[in-house]
Amino acid sequence: MNTVLACVDAQMFREALGRVYQIAARQATLPILGEALVRFDGSSCTIICTNLNQWCLATLPASGDSFSLVLTKTKSLLAACRHFSGQLELQFSSEPTDKEPDPDGQITVSDGTRSLTQRTWRASDFPMLPEADFTERYPIDAEKLLERFKRVRYAVSVDTNRPARCCVEFVDQRIVTLDGYRLALSADPALKVKAPFFIPVEAMSELQMFKGQSCTLCVGEKYASFENEALRLLTRIPENDHLDIDHMIPSRLEEEFLVPVEPLWAEVKYLSEAASKKDRKPIRFNGQTMELETSDGLYSAKVGLPPITVRGFNPRYLLEGFGQFKAKKTPTVTMKVGHPHSPIILTDDESDLAMVLPVRLKVA
Repeated sequence: MNTVLACVDAQMFREALGRVYQIAARQATLPILGEALVRFDGSSCTIICTNLNQWCLATLPASGDSFSLVLTKTKSLLAACRHFSGQLELQFSSEPTDKEPDPDGQITVSDGTRSLTQRTWRASDFPMLPEADFTERYPIDAEKLLERFKRVRYAVSVDTNRPARCCVEFVDQRIVTLDGYRLALSADPALKVKAPFFIPVEAMSELQMFKGQSCTLCVGEKYASFENEALRLLTRIPENDHLDIDHMIPSRLEEEFLVPVEPLWAEVKYLSEAASKKDRKPIRFNGQTMELETSDGLYSAKVGLPPITVRGFNPRYLLEGFGQFKAKKTPTVTMKVGHPHSPIILTDDESDLAMVLPVRLKVA
């Protein structure tokens, strides 16, 4: 029996494991994808999880022996770690042989008072971290980028047959989402990329793990990475033709006026939630009134808009379009409309834009 020992700070280990475990695959066909690889090299501890599309690595100071293992009950260990404090000892036991130098084993985690012993799998079975060559690096404010992403996420497609629509595209100083029925973008001069690229929405959602930390966005041909000294989130980049965003957004629309965000959002919300979803038709602008007809009757709301051409829009799409600016706490936006079949464009003339197409139209 071979026994080795390493020590880490209990709180740092718990926080690192918790961040990384967010990436682990849920209900995976390969059980190992739902667990974490733990690697000690004497002076540091690295914890890795993957779902084969993203890899997350957390590194923290450690002391002791060098060894690697795969946990078999990561969720249970994470729950136990919430009750550990001070210095944490991890004692790993296995029986290596010439034929099997990296066997399954057993790990005992203890803070001196409380402990947990679990079976482990051999580290060599864990999917290897891909080698990624990066050509561009951009320092970013992760929290600010996450806030921008949350505002435009509603326009991400769920159609996995069109991978580009399931991503966020970085173009110049803009991040863009598009599902074929609406488009949303948010610009920030502080982050201007040299060439367009896509980041999967799953990776963008995990930016929350960098809360309160600075990091660098590294971009290559096949992979991108958000990283700093303690944390790294690596993601595949889908192979797609980049979207001609400027061509998709009409440069000129006949009518343009300033509208209050909160009141209009509230009236669209009323029509969207009060009206039955059964047999309901699109929201129509009829003079200075918004109307929504369903099998239960005609719902209407007066809005302080100039009379505009009658047109129909999906209630949820319109609600989420105004919601982008409500989340930003923008008091007013410029609303642009054109002929009966043109989209509605909302913009704050600073950084954000939302475009919603009438229900009869769909962009490629």
